[in-house]
Amino acid sequence: MLTVSGYGNGFYSVGSMGDLIVEDGGASRHAQYRQLLDIGNISGGQGEDYLAVTASGQLRLFPSTYARPSDKYILIGSGWQTYSQIFVAGDLNGDGRADLMARDHQGRLWYYASQTSLTSPFRPRVLVGTGGWNGYDQLIGAANFDTGSNATVLARDLQGRLWAYDGHSDGSLSGRRLVGSGFGGYNQLLGLDWNKDGHGDVVGRTESGDLYLHAGNGAGGLAQPVKVDSGWSRTNALADEGHQPDFGKGEIMARHSNGTFCWYEGNENGTLASGQCGNDVGSYTILSATVSPDDTGMVGLVGVDPTGHLTGIGATGNFPQSWYNVVIGPGDLNGDGKSDLVARDRSGRLWFIPGNGGTSVDERPVLIGGGWNQYRWIVGAGDLNGDGIADLVAVTPGGVMYLYPGLGNGKFGTRVEVGYGWEHYTHLVAPGDLTGDGKADLAAVDSSGRLWLYPGIGNGMFGAKTLIGTSGWGQFHDLS
Repeated sequence: MLTVSGYGNGFYSVGSMGDLIVEDGGASRHAQYRQLLDIGNISGGQGEDYLAVTASGQLRLFPSTYARPSDKYILIGSGWQTYSQIFVAGDLNGDGRADLMARDHQGRLWYYASQTSLTSPFRPRVLVGTGGWNGYDQLIGAANFDTGSNATVLARDLQGRLWAYDGHSDGSLSGRRLVGSGFGGYNQLLGLDWNKDGHGDVVGRTESGDLYLHAGNGAGGLAQPVKVDSGWSRTNALADEGHQPDFGKGEIMARHSNGTFCWYEGNENGTLASGQCGNDVGSYTILSATVSPDDTGMVGLVGVDPTGHLTGIGATGNFPQSWYNVVIGPGDLNGDGKSDLVARDRSGRLWFIPGNGGTSVDERPVLIGGGWNQYRWIVGAGDLNGDGIADLVAVTPGGVMYLYPGLGNGKFGTRVEVGYGWEHYTHLVAPGDLTGDGKADLAAVDSSGRLWLYPGIGNGMFGAKTLIGTSGWGQFHDLS
């Protein structure tokens, strides 16, 4: 059974037994989950149990003891937004229940042993990896992957190599060994027993939506890939995938000079769907799409009106009275699980405006620093350098691009030059993740009106550009 979360449709399992709805997604403003985990049967019910992580950091258990479909869940706890990846490792302690592991933003790895309590199914965490785990862009669990080990952690590095760490009963891990190379062609890896032989397999999803099975042999090796399915490019979340997808944007909002605006949703494969157009918003001197301000995944809109008042449109609310000439919503900047704003005023000062997780923000901006008038563009939506914290990029009029890494406290680290030649573009936009690999991307419009995608690599740099819009993108007054 492959379990997936659709956009605004809850989540469901698909397999040889037919589609099985786990959670009904028909409710208004339904939570959009940033991670799904198939934890196996830990509730004693008939079927699989599932864990879901919201953008604000809630960990929810959907036990099979509840009749399905059902919106009922057990809240395990909050604060899970502090992790850039959570995965099911397998049954390390031999109690018949699967255990969890989680990587934090500092690159440390934590072990959550299972226990027999539905309201508190995991024991207090134990540190099992002291650092360096941010060097991997995909982490998955593979139960019974290696002879003599109940659980194995599989990690992909930025060169596309797959490494294995066998787990011990106390949650500690062995030294790594190379499993194989050439896994960089997948935008997501899944850890599951696809062929039901009792050994953990690896399934890779390409940007085109094809699934390839690398079957585990139970002795620490993988068979050659075999294509097993297709059509999975446009899926918000797959259970047990190796990287959290960037949450809440994944689209481009474009406004015409006459005030009408259109939005173009990403297809999770580096392309955009056909545009849909909305109402007149021409009175705003600035209009900016932001990462979702709440758990629904609905993109927010903020604008500056002719009087200089920063106000919310749609999913967002009212904001401080000031005159801003740049407003962006890159995501959660202070680690509380709530999407925040960054705004530049006329004096070139940059302000951090914390969100409240709902329809508004804190009306007490915090000064980040001055001197930001030196930049032509300041954009951001999601994590660019692989640490799980939202970042910014800023471009000078001469076309030099700098990365400002988010520190997780509403501030940014020292800038790092990541490119040049951007002066040739007329628009720069941060759509979030368009390729479905969990890494934030950029897009830019050239003087001919063509739209180019610059896929994020996961280390603050970008891959080779790809043409995703052949013409017409120069007609817009602004893009965000």
